[in-house]
Amino acid sequence: MALRFAVEFLKSIAIVSALTLGTGFASEILVFALSDRDVSGAFGSGLAGIAGGIFGLVIAVVIVLRRIADVEE
Repeated sequence: MALRFAVEFLKSIAIVSALTLGTGFASEILVFALSDRDVSGAFGSGLAGIAGGIFGLVIAVVIVLRRIADVEE
């Protein structure tokens, strides 16, 4: 039981970190590639990275909560 909990806990941490960092980085790269690459483009891509990271965090929390609900049943 403790091993299963540890494995599920580590999977949850991996999901949260990967989705948060992945969506943030992907949106930052996309916005920077589509911008005119000046100072405002770098600032906009940074804001897009933050927004993408927050969006990824919300999705990851929902996925983890669903996994917790499935384990309890």
